[in-house]
Amino acid sequence: MDWYTVIFVTDKRQAAICDFLPGVLQSCGWKTEECENRCIAALQKADCVVFPTPINKLTGQDDMAQILKANLCNCKILFGGKIDAGWRTWCDTKQMPYFDFMEDEEVAQKNAWITAEATVAEILKNGAFSIRGQKVIVTGYGRCGKAIADLLHAMGAKVTVLARSKMARIQACRDGHNAADFAYGPEEMYGAYSIVNTVPACVLTEGLIAEMHKDAVIYDIASLPGGTDLKAAEKYHIPVISALSLPGKYTTKSSAKILANAIQRQLLPKRDVREGKSWIFQIII
Repeated sequence: MDWYTVIFVTDKRQAAICDFLPGVLQSCGWKTEECENRCIAALQKADCVVFPTPINKLTGQDDMAQILKANLCNCKILFGGKIDAGWRTWCDTKQMPYFDFMEDEEVAQKNAWITAEATVAEILKNGAFSIRGQKVIVTGYGRCGKAIADLLHAMGAKVTVLARSKMARIQACRDGHNAADFAYGPEEMYGAYSIVNTVPACVLTEGLIAEMHKDAVIYDIASLPGGTDLKAAEKYHIPVISALSLPGKYTTKSSAKILANAIQRQLLPKRDVREGKSWIFQIII
């Protein structure tokens, strides 16, 4: 039997996934009534659906979620990043397997490395100082925080990690960085030109922002609403770069390949690639 994969395209990375999957490609936009009807027909045949990362880039739009749930009648597995509780509950009710890219260790780690490279690109694009010798603050020491701190350190930056967890601070020191609790944040801000936030909670408060250098720039890569007190940043004239979905803006092919490899790993047990044709239907949002 033929195998149908539907990919929702919201950025260049999502568009490039098809380059690394087998299948005959078709594309259609989700705008006019005629196009929407074609998209719905594709959804009704879909064996596999690939939502964006994060999934709310798609399902947060108007009545999109209702349309999708009404037409995913033959889907055997659903892919996406940061799949929310509503979609998880729906999939469980329909006994439909789902795969969250960001909960897969291999995807998450490789995504962190690419995010680190893209963060460096943002610093070079928006900052006024060389990375070598520059003092940089990284808030949080999860996968992305660690990858960013390690890469900046390798480039000669003087990295200080602010983390709430004692174990995270210990690990950061073991990795060759300075580390401190947020309580010491105001002191650590002195002389830092780049502040990279990875914490999805408001950790860059007015008390920290007030101590930043006049040439400092905040790069907030955390999920919305981010981790920066934007009113305080405006008050003290500190620029804030909302650097979201960086893998979708930089190294898009490498980022897409990571997701495509994960898709293929999950699909191997579900189908015999020797049977029938493979079709890929891109829905452009």
